[in-house]
Amino acid sequence: MEPIRDAIYHEQLARVARLKADASSDPFLARRLREAAVRHERTARRLRREESAASDGGS
Repeated sequence: MEPIRDAIYHEQLARVARLKADASSDPFLARRLREAAVRHERTARRLRREESAASDGGS
């Protein structure tokens, strides 16, 4: 996959994890899901940074 598509994929994973956390009645599970969402968001931001650096440096 291309990095931009990977970034979108990780953003979607984060969104789903947050939705599941909001719907969960278990506070421990909700916290773990929110932590996973943060990890996915960080990965998406890293992939976008790498993509923009590659496109800027490659020109």
